[in-house]
Amino acid sequence: MSAGENTGPVAWRDDTEPRFALTAEENGVVTARWEAARAAREQLDALVRSLLDALAGSHGAVWEGKQYRLKGLRAFRREAAAELLEGVPLEKVVAKVNDLNRYTLTFDPAHYTEGVRQTYALLHARGQVIVVGSERNSWEDPVYKAFHASWQQPDGQVKFEIQFHTPESFRAKSENHLLYDLYRSRHTRPSLAGERNATKAHELAAQAVQSGRHGRTPAKESY
Repeated sequence: MSAGENTGPVAWRDDTEPRFALTAEENGVVTARWEAARAAREQLDALVRSLLDALAGSHGAVWEGKQYRLKGLRAFRREAAAELLEGVPLEKVVAKVNDLNRYTLTFDPAHYTEGVRQTYALLHARGQVIVVGSERNSWEDPVYKAFHASWQQPDGQVKFEIQFHTPESFRAKSENHLLYDLYRSRHTRPSLAGERNATKAHELAAQAVQSGRHGRTPAKESY
């Protein structure tokens, strides 16, 4: 089904942004994808606990943000609706999402690089495959400093993201949460022509405030 097609009456509409709406067919596909992620949570939790068992003592690994390890259904519906408004086909929207299941690991800066490398090795040993193109090193970003990547099982049915932080960068992310949402809003929701200039100004203000909150970062190198 192509984006923008009128395939039936609205089955879901966001209560704060009326432009974000899904037909019954779209909502059914989006909801089914989210339910699959929820069903995979127990299995993925066990995988992450196995990583901690191997890395906590040697690399100081800590699992942070456990309450956010499954993206909310409303948030996913909003993202999907925004993508559809941008002309992305529904099949691609649900196929490319990697972060419905998402995990955050922190490492002490002295062990950060090796901790990330060992996490990769452990995931590969457990049969997980990196999602091509998912790796993002944003330590140079003035707002969001971290490294993250997504993995999947060989059959591609279960995907999950891991964000790698130091305690300092995770703390900054947590403190900056609302401002970060504002900063990224230009990139995750379509704007009406009259909104673009104001939204850009908001983004720049959020960026200026957030960039001053980050502490030191680990060595910048690829993983």
